[in-house]
Amino acid sequence: MVNCADLPVLDVKVPKEGLKLDLVLQPKEQEDGKPQYWPLFNAANPEEHFGNMHFKIHKRAVLTLEVTLDLSQVPGRELEFVRYRQNHKLDGLIALSPDFRHQFRARAKEVDGEFTKLIIKIRDREDIPDNFSFLWMCVDAETGAHFVSGDPEAQVDPFPVNEPL
Repeated sequence: MVNCADLPVLDVKVPKEGLKLDLVLQPKEQEDGKPQYWPLFNAANPEEHFGNMHFKIHKRAVLTLEVTLDLSQVPGRELEFVRYRQNHKLDGLIALSPDFRHQFRARAKEVDGEFTKLIIKIRDREDIPDNFSFLWMCVDAETGAHFVSGDPEAQVDPFPVNEPL
């Protein structure tokens, strides 16, 4: 199985004006009931894919990730990002680290009748470095089966106001 740590890191510096990235997430069928790594691509360059993420965020800046599902590797499945009815702050994700919800907000958005787009907003609220572990999570709208990704991690670091981009 491919591990996120074995792949290139999505390494981004976010200026005070904020930044928006368009990404594509490609779910895979689970093998033997175990989560698989799901490729995460730059939407503008599908050859550029990532495992873990490292964000250096300017104080008060917001990083917006627009993640679109590519279902080409799961033919016949009607996967959508999981939506949590009580608290829509972490749709499509399973947080494995404390304080994840403090820094991340994720909302599934409907595209052509299916929730295949996830808008994630990340900000460094405490101005301290943080490491987060999470899983991507989708549900097959037809069968109700859950599909969970492998082992991505996100690191959020503040960067000083006087440090150049």
